[in-house]
Amino acid sequence: MKAVVLAAGEGSRLKPFTAARPKCMLPVGNKPILEYVVSALRDSGIIDIIMVVGYKREKIMDYFQDGHARGVDITYVEQFPQLGTAHALMQASDMTNDQFLVVNGDTVVSASDIREIMRSRSCKAAMLTIHADPAKKYGVVATHNGLVKSIVEKPKYEEDGNIVNAGVYRFSREIFDFLKDLEISERGEYEITDAIKRMIAAGHTVKAIHSRATWRDALYPWDLLDLNAVTMKRQKQELKGVVEDGAYVTGPVRLGESSVVRSGSYITGPACIGDNCDIGPNAVILPNTSIGNNCTVEAFTMISNSIVMNDVKISTFGHISGSIIGEGAYIGPGFIAESGDVRMEAEGVMTDTYIGAIIGDNTEIAGRVLAKPGNVIGARCTIGPGAVVCANIRDHTRVL
Repeated sequence: MKAVVLAAGEGSRLKPFTAARPKCMLPVGNKPILEYVVSALRDSGIIDIIMVVGYKREKIMDYFQDGHARGVDITYVEQFPQLGTAHALMQASDMTNDQFLVVNGDTVVSASDIREIMRSRSCKAAMLTIHADPAKKYGVVATHNGLVKSIVEKPKYEEDGNIVNAGVYRFSREIFDFLKDLEISERGEYEITDAIKRMIAAGHTVKAIHSRATWRDALYPWDLLDLNAVTMKRQKQELKGVVEDGAYVTGPVRLGESSVVRSGSYITGPACIGDNCDIGPNAVILPNTSIGNNCTVEAFTMISNSIVMNDVKISTFGHISGSIIGEGAYIGPGFIAESGDVRMEAEGVMTDTYIGAIIGDNTEIAGRVLAKPGNVIGARCTIGPGAVVCANIRDHTRVL
């Protein structure tokens, strides 16, 4: 069986991080989200992957290449322009077998769920469903006797249910008949779920495979922290670098090659630190923190429940909690990123979440800066010394 992986979208709701990479290449647990999808397919026995790419496609193609290094065979198909999931799947219509899978490239799904949906061949189509609370961010699925009866995209009312579409499907080639001549959705795209509704209306049965395993996706920046924690939850300690005498490393911590944890530092997992990193001395890394490759965390800095991407330098006496720091950022001494419960606006809807600072790629922050919870500092910004960030800052902005 082949799998079509939909990886062409931008992920505009995850800006500023998707200005330089597609959503599926955002790192969680020090790996792109898309790598977890590829691994789950391989572990379920599927090695023939058709990957639909579009926005910043070179980031995906350079990273995965032909897939052989990861035990799979990847063929790329381009989607231009990006007009939704149904349009993306149509680009692979000449390459699929009679039975095939379709998987969103920006979700973390288990191999056991993929195997389960592969086995469900009694219907022309099958959809993986999952419990989500709240469900209003997703497509709510109504089922009866294990069959899909209706799909409501982003419901307005909680009573519509909390069983949602997990973005994993098994189709026969008949799905392409229902993808043709679709009407554009309210979001201005052509959606696979609209084709499924047409199948149901035509009398075809669509099986619902309900999962109780791990499933996460990232719609907004604060979702990345949840994904980061989930992906590190089952890791084991693996120390390829050097832990100096007097440093304390405990729990499931991954330390990459040529990385050094200097004396007096304290790291407790789950946490992961990439290759060629320099931690400490006397630095503290607390659970659910991932630090990318080629990063420096200087003395007396504490980081907890955060994502630090590649090539970041964090100076002395910092305190960073619940935050996401983009690639190539420089953080000056005495930086404080407060975290707390805040109300964030997402597509006109207010969402309660727990978050610290969101800092875009290649931003430079001078010394003694305080970032209040939930504020977004865009890419390539410059923040002057002693500033208090209490509002969102657009890309390429200088704050004196």
